[in-house]
Amino acid sequence: MAEPEIVLCKWQPELLAALVDLGARVHLVLDRFDRFDETAGGETAAKCERVYRIGSFDSLEELAAVAVDLRLRGAAIERVVSQSELSQSGARYLELLLGLGDDAIGHVAHRDKRLMKQRVRAAGVPTARFRSIADPADREAIATARRELGPRLIAKPAAGFGSMSTVRVGPGDDLAEVISGFSFDPVLRSRQLIVEEFVTGEEIAVDAIWAAGRPLSFVVHGYHEPRLNQTEPSSMDGSWILPRQDHEELYARILALQLRVNEALGITDHATHMEVFLRPDGEIVFSEIANRVGGGWIPGMLDAHYGRPVWRVLAEVILHGTCPPAEPVHRYVGAVHVRPLRPGTITHFPPDAELAAYRGVLSWRSVRKLGDRARLSHPSDYYLHIVLGAETEAEFSALCARAVKRFAIETEPELRRTG
Repeated sequence: MAEPEIVLCKWQPELLAALVDLGARVHLVLDRFDRFDETAGGETAAKCERVYRIGSFDSLEELAAVAVDLRLRGAAIERVVSQSELSQSGARYLELLLGLGDDAIGHVAHRDKRLMKQRVRAAGVPTARFRSIADPADREAIATARRELGPRLIAKPAAGFGSMSTVRVGPGDDLAEVISGFSFDPVLRSRQLIVEEFVTGEEIAVDAIWAAGRPLSFVVHGYHEPRLNQTEPSSMDGSWILPRQDHEELYARILALQLRVNEALGITDHATHMEVFLRPDGEIVFSEIANRVGGGWIPGMLDAHYGRPVWRVLAEVILHGTCPPAEPVHRYVGAVHVRPLRPGTITHFPPDAELAAYRGVLSWRSVRKLGDRARLSHPSDYYLHIVLGAETEAEFSALCARAVKRFAIETEPELRRTG
């Protein structure tokens, strides 16, 4: 049996290592943001069939060149895999060029929230009402959005992700003023916006892995506090997995909803990260979905849930369509994102030895270090992810609260330059 040939977009070392270890022939495509070289990649990078370097996954010309070279080499590509949000559209375009897809605009719905919600809503799934703002100077479109969608709104980039550049608009706020002063993260190319009604209710996330339309893994987790509250550094960021045996009905209802969402968006394989709201009346409202594993602390949390690295689990699904049963290390597993309380230069960062010795800490991932600058510019400006586990809900909640205080990150204000 021939070894499967995979195109992997962007540098994800754990997934790359797992794919290579399981026998895949990997063609790696990297952009200018990937800080990678063959020495950093070690033996795994050397085992790739080829490494392509492009400037951006938004460049049609560069992606077309990759596709042509793969075709000329006779590569029998079976899958194009993208774990990063920033390569989602480029990866789907590569699929079209390699003859692996036939929906010329379907992949756009995996990034653009307007097309995503339109398709999902047409499938009968409850979603927030929305309006497209293609031009921030279009006063008529802005006035229509305010009039039709109500007094409390959310404004965000149409192709954004991770709560970046997401703004709440209250009854007393001037929507036109908010939009004219909108600040986009530099990684986002499009400047078009979506404005949608504010949905009240509990925010819930779902991380699942699929093969041929079947859910091989389905994990529901709730946030400690709503992600839109994370503009306040003092709020607790992170989430915890809801034990399925305690939430059977909720799991069944969310799964039924996601099957309809997947069908509407043509999602049949790989991982998904979906956000929904559970209204006070019990209705589940779709928010958005990404065709990848959730970011931030979620991979580490899923490691503890599966009892093995999530990237290994995903690689087995990609190559063999199989997924071993989860073996959680504790009944309650979750994570907290620890960040400074104020911007500035980081003067104290929790050392690994203290984290390793702390009871209940299962793993951690340091995104920053001593001397780095803390900006606290948006909820996905990450610093330290700590995965925790306990046997009861009360023990777990107390553990999270203690960990956030115990492993505080300290900063000092940066001196302003004069003269």
